[in-house]
Amino acid sequence: MATDAAGRRSLLRLVGIGLAALLVALLVLASAWLLWVFVLRPPPAGFAPTTGEASDIGSQQTTVLQYTIDARSRENWVYFSFEEGVAISTSQEALDWDLAFRRNDLLTNGGESNPLGMGGAVDLGELPLAEAVAPSDGFLTDATDEERGLENPALHKWYNYNWTTHIISSKNHTYALRTPSGDVELLTLVSYYCEDGSSGCVTFQYRGSEER
Repeated sequence: MATDAAGRRSLLRLVGIGLAALLVALLVLASAWLLWVFVLRPPPAGFAPTTGEASDIGSQQTTVLQYTIDARSRENWVYFSFEEGVAISTSQEALDWDLAFRRNDLLTNGGESNPLGMGGAVDLGELPLAEAVAPSDGFLTDATDEERGLENPALHKWYNYNWTTHIISSKNHTYALRTPSGDVELLTLVSYYCEDGSSGCVTFQYRGSEER
């Protein structure tokens, strides 16, 4: 009996040592992950907010404009006009804006955002911007989601979120955007980061559908 008791104690001691070693290993891995995520990891590539009008990055055949909008505020929407090619100072009830940004959220000028506008969006999938053709229908207008609040259903999943690195990356989809006047622009979202790696600077590229 004494031999059995000693064997059990020895086994329990070995199990305890094994569990302690496993716990230490897990703590080392967790510490290394936290060190990488918050200290050593290079910042995600980003862009400085555009000053002036959107810049042309297209070819001789196709005009593609790029703009980085400062959407870092968690409270205030910032508005963009395709016609002017700049962020504008306006209100949600006006008809002079085409897209609104707040962090990673986007609105079009229609539906519950502004019943007076014809704004809406269609997700065209992983289609290159230069090859996209605007659809004749299927545009979704802004609506209120019970959890996320006011949004455009076609645009709210424009990115992937990596739960390990906490980095947002574009799905590189192309979208057809209907303006409040009924015109259509084609757009892809490029980046969510500023030049210093902080979040909230949304870079996007767009072109008019009438070019094709």
